[in-house]
Amino acid sequence: AQALGFDGDLGSLEEGKLADLVIINDNPLTDIRNSDNIDSVMLNGRLYDAETLNERETGDFTREPYWWE
Repeated sequence: AQALGFDGDLGSLEEGKLADLVIINDNPLTDIRNSDNIDSVMLNGRLYDAETLNERETGDFTREPYWWE
């Protein structure tokens, strides 16, 4: 981020910066299968519930049903 001049917005976990994160419930270092237990995803500073893909905490986006639902 620093080399590209984006270090003001990206590159570290700090308040006010954008972040893409996967939040998991259990430690994948103890069992790699724990990496399947995803709780939330943060994309471009927005937090989404992993199961529903609805936004939580950072907004009120609700995913529309897919055509097969």
